[in-house]
Amino acid sequence: MGLSQSTMSAEAAETPGPRVFADPSSPTGYTARFVYYNPTATSVRFVADILLRNWADPSDPTVYQPQQYKPGLMRGGGAYNVQMTNAGDGYWVTEVPLAAGANQYWFYVNNDTSLWVADPANSPRFAPDGLTGTARRAFNMVNVPYDPVKQNYAPLAARTIENPRPDIKHGSWSYVPLQIGTATRTIGVYLPPDYRAQRGKPYKTIYMQHGGGQDQSDWMTMGDVPTIMDNLLADRATEEAVVITTNTNYLGAANQGYPNLRNVVIPFVESNYNVSTRAIDRAFAGLSAGSAVTQNLINFDATKFGYWGPWSGGASVRATTPDVDKPYILYGGGRWDFGLPNANTVTALDATAFVENEVVAGAHDFNAWNQLFTIFARDYLWQPHAFMADKIAALDTAVGATGLDRREKRDLSTQLRKVDQALSRDKSEQTVALLQGFVDEVDALHDGRQLTDAQAAALMAGAQKMISSLSFWL
Repeated sequence: MGLSQSTMSAEAAETPGPRVFADPSSPTGYTARFVYYNPTATSVRFVADILLRNWADPSDPTVYQPQQYKPGLMRGGGAYNVQMTNAGDGYWVTEVPLAAGANQYWFYVNNDTSLWVADPANSPRFAPDGLTGTARRAFNMVNVPYDPVKQNYAPLAARTIENPRPDIKHGSWSYVPLQIGTATRTIGVYLPPDYRAQRGKPYKTIYMQHGGGQDQSDWMTMGDVPTIMDNLLADRATEEAVVITTNTNYLGAANQGYPNLRNVVIPFVESNYNVSTRAIDRAFAGLSAGSAVTQNLINFDATKFGYWGPWSGGASVRATTPDVDKPYILYGGGRWDFGLPNANTVTALDATAFVENEVVAGAHDFNAWNQLFTIFARDYLWQPHAFMADKIAALDTAVGATGLDRREKRDLSTQLRKVDQALSRDKSEQTVALLQGFVDEVDALHDGRQLTDAQAAALMAGAQKMISSLSFWL
C-alpha cells in the first residue's frame, strides 16, 4: 500500500483500507488506522502478526503488545487479535502502533476464525488458480517507515528493505499460465528492472516455495519478493535474477522428486525466459511446508539446484544423500519459530555438506521469512565463499595447532589467505588451483614427517572437500 503521513481525521474513518501516519504519541513514531467496510457484519476482529519479543535480550520471555514497543523489541510474538470498533454505516475501525517494514494482518468476520478475510481495500493479488475460502490464509500487507529516534534499533531499520521505494527502477511480476497435464495452472514470475530477453549473459533463477495454507501468491505478495529484489538491486547488493513461485499441489509426488517441477516447470521457464540452464545458476528455497519440499528435493537430487534454502521446517537433509557435499544450503528460521531447524542437526550436516544457519527475529511467520529471503539473496546466493569462509578459517586454525615451525605455519596460512581472497572474488578455478597447492604442501610436510598422519589427513580432507564442490560446478 502507499504510505501517507497526515493527522487523523473523521473522514479517514470512512475510507476503507489501512493508513499509516506519523504520530508523536506512538512508541514507534507511527500509527496505522485500519478501516474495514462490511455492512452485514455483526463482529469484526483485526488480527496481525505484530506482537513483540525481546531480540536484544534472549533471556526475556515476555510477549509485548504493540503499544509497549521499546528499542530491542521485534515482531515475532504471535498474533495480536482485537475487536474492531463499529463506527456505524458498516465501517469497522481500529488503530495500532506499528514498527518498520512489512506488517501482515487479516480479519475474522462474525467470529469465524476458519476464514482469514482479505482486506478488500488492500487485497493481495492472488493467483487465479490458487487457494480460496477457508483453505487460504489471507495475508494483507501494510508497510511502515522507520523512525530513527523512536524505533532506534538497527535490526528494525534493516527491515525497511521491505518497503517500496518510489525513486528507483522497478521490476515486474505476474502470474503466467502453463499446461500441467490437462490443466492450465500458473507460476508467479518476477522479472528484474530492464529485463532483456536477448541479453548475452542469461539471468539466474530463484524458485520460492510457499507453506501450508498458501500458494504461489504468497512470496510475491506478503513475502515481498518483488520489492526486496528491487531494493537490493538498487543497492547493488544482489545479482539480477528471475524469481519463480510455484504451487506445491501441482508439482507431483514427493517420492518421485516432484516430477512436474523437474519435467514441466523448469523446462518451461528455461524455454520462455532468458535464464541459465546450469544448475549452479538455480536456487530453490521454501518456508515451512515449502521447506519440506526443499529438503525432499535435496534428498532426491542434491545437484538439481546449486543453492538451497530450507526455512522453518526442521532439518531432514540426509548426510548420506549422494552429492550432498556439492551444493550450498542455507538453513534458517525465526528465534521463536516452532519450525526452527535444530542447530545440532544442522551442525552435524555441515561436517559433510556446505551448510550455514541463520536465526532471525520472528516466529513461524513472514516476519522471519521476509528477512530470510533478504539474507539469502544478499549474503549467500551465487557466493560459494559465504559457505566456505568458515572452512578456510578452520583449516588455518588447524595449521596453527600443529607442531610445524613458524615459517612452515606462515607458508600454509599465506596459501589459505590466497584461497580466501580468490574465492571472495568468485575466482573458482583459481581457488581450486590454490587449494590443490595447499594439499601438495601438506602432503610434502607429511612426507617429511613434520605433520602426523592425523594432522595431514584432516588438513587435506578439509581442502579436498572444497575442491570437490568447486570443481563440480566448473
